[in-house]
Amino acid sequence: MSTWWKALAPVAVAIAIAMIPAPDGLGQHAWFYFAIFAGVIVGLMLEPLPGAAIGLIAVTLVTVLSEWVFFSPAELARPGFKAANASLAWALSGFANGTVWLIFGAFMFALGYEKTGLGKRIALLLVRAMGRRTLSLGYAIAAADTLLAPFTPSNTARSGGTIFPVIRNLPPLYDSRPNDPSARRIGSYLMWTAIATTCVTSSMFLTALAPNLLAVELAKKAVNVEIGWMRWFLAFAPAGILMLLAVPLLTYFLYPPEVKEGKEVPAWAAQELVKMGRLSLREIILGVLVLVALTLWIFGGEIMNATTAALVVISLMLLTRVITWEDMLANKQAWNTFAWFATLVALADGLGRTGFVKWFADAIAVHMVGFSPTVAAVILVLIFFFSHYLFASVTAHTTAMLPVMLAVGSSVPGMPMEPFTLMLVVTLGIMGILTPYGTGPSPVYYGSGYLPAGDYWRLGAVFGVIFIVLFLLINVLPRVL
Repeated sequence: MSTWWKALAPVAVAIAIAMIPAPDGLGQHAWFYFAIFAGVIVGLMLEPLPGAAIGLIAVTLVTVLSEWVFFSPAELARPGFKAANASLAWALSGFANGTVWLIFGAFMFALGYEKTGLGKRIALLLVRAMGRRTLSLGYAIAAADTLLAPFTPSNTARSGGTIFPVIRNLPPLYDSRPNDPSARRIGSYLMWTAIATTCVTSSMFLTALAPNLLAVELAKKAVNVEIGWMRWFLAFAPAGILMLLAVPLLTYFLYPPEVKEGKEVPAWAAQELVKMGRLSLREIILGVLVLVALTLWIFGGEIMNATTAALVVISLMLLTRVITWEDMLANKQAWNTFAWFATLVALADGLGRTGFVKWFADAIAVHMVGFSPTVAAVILVLIFFFSHYLFASVTAHTTAMLPVMLAVGSSVPGMPMEPFTLMLVVTLGIMGILTPYGTGPSPVYYGSGYLPAGDYWRLGAVFGVIFIVLFLLINVLPRVL
């Protein structure tokens, strides 16, 4: 019976919203599309089916009904326009998205660590050095991400491709297994610490997240505000440093691991390293290839896209037999996440293409009349932050919402545009914590088997509120009081 209500709830929500007349200024097709999207979000929260299946069903439904739920009458009336072909191109667009392939590449890197044993070796080295206490392992993860962040403008590459393949080998050492009650022994703690940390570092540095760079360009064009690397860092650092220090400790208390410390574990790890023997040739090759990928991600942005670099390294892994094609085909988790995120990217893009996001932002501007610049700025930042629930990509959110939010802010008399612009753009990283699809590496950690859907949504909301409240209290209010 419990399964039935979970299956019916998304459908009921979609139908209920669709039966409400479209708000003024919004096309009926856009309102119908939003109804389907809302049903998808409910489905992802309740999971009557796997997330990838929900996404596939949703894009298929929109494609079939595109004449009524996706395209406006003006588009349909254009000479030569074929709704069937255009809707199919949209439905498949997520499978050509670079971030989706970069996420897939992160899973292949993890597969290489697993098949060669290099991941286990690195994990054992970490456990031997810092495994006496679980909390110290959390801080080791945070430190590693922070060191890489200024030089890696892709948090998917940094966290999903570099951090995750290492830490996924730690929980089994404590008999903590994915998709099992034992996940809470330590695996859940480590995975949440990793994703929460990378969201903070993504906001801390201009060069730690690709959409940050896009946001700077959009701000320059929209309101003529130029933001440099150090200006960005100083705008977030007071709250950001506190967040970085707090994430492992907050997670320790809000999502506590069952294993707090293990005095025998470091000694056991040392014995296991002796059993593993010297580095194998495959481990050495994989280590070199990972360094090549990391170098390209950090320094090769001008000559090679991060996703291209990942595909190059995966190809080299196949050529050197670090992994085999059969290994890749058997990695169901990677293919499942690939399909899941590809469909979500398309669905989130549809909100912008139907005009729903623009209508939503324009509606906000009407309600800003009469507010002081400070109050208006805080309200707009909160709307900008929490509207990320509607997006499966920080890039899509930045593209769709930032120019409109800046336009709304500039319409408020007396609004100081440079501080306001900084308030908006530096939240792009931390908003990724809200959902299992909020930022590039989110699906990687969500798909790890250590973070159940209910826990992820609950923790995302709690940490999202903590992050934005700390940011406003520490970075914003002291400047206006």
